[in-house]
Amino acid sequence: MDTSNEKMKWILFWVFISLFILAVLGTLSVVFFGTGSPTETEREWLVKGLILEVAACVIALFYSIFGIKKSNESNSDKVLSDIEIRVKELEEKLLLSTKEIDHSTPTFIDSEALDARADFMDRMHPFLTKITGLTTPPAFDEEIYNINPSYPKIVTDIKNVKPFDKKHRTESYIGLKVQWKCAFSEFDEKEDCYRVRAYTEEPLHAAYLNIDKSKNVSKLKVLDENHPFWVCGEISEITGTNIELVNADILV
Repeated sequence: MDTSNEKMKWILFWVFISLFILAVLGTLSVVFFGTGSPTETEREWLVKGLILEVAACVIALFYSIFGIKKSNESNSDKVLSDIEIRVKELEEKLLLSTKEIDHSTPTFIDSEALDARADFMDRMHPFLTKITGLTTPPAFDEEIYNINPSYPKIVTDIKNVKPFDKKHRTESYIGLKVQWKCAFSEFDEKEDCYRVRAYTEEPLHAAYLNIDKSKNVSKLKVLDENHPFWVCGEISEITGTNIELVNADILV
């Protein structure tokens, strides 16, 4: 398409040049070889005609030159576009290669970095160390209150399902009787029960325990925050980062 346009521009250019030469020669022949001298009016028309011929030639010349230049520029733009596409392809291949190398090459983490990370977690979530340090065996009947699934496993399981199944998967845990290691957070007395907030093994998640008022909770009133203990109860609700246990109990 560009080659056809270029040929057309050259054809137009030479047509205008030919007409210009013929017009000039015709004008000169009239002036020098015509019969009689031209009148003033004829001279004016001849000059005007000559000016128009020169202007037409100049326009044709500029059109052909800048038209060809534009075609060259379009070709250059196409070349640049092709180069950009190639560069992007190379970048994508480089990224894929880097990811493959990262997955295939074992990473060696400095022990000091691991220690710093552990210290940071201890400062952010001091209860995790307390829960991990609780070595006493399960405090409640394992035939009634299951150790598994743990709360972190429940959270992970619900996160991994499709959005359509999330509600059904959450409801499947309602009514399950469990016992877990937790750490003390808050204690409050309601009209119908004692309500305890406890930290769990899942950071940023909490368990709310509804304990019957017939239970002896005197020790809870003097406990320090983050004190570890075993809790048990029946899951009644899972909402966001919170889980509710009814008919709950605590062994301090």
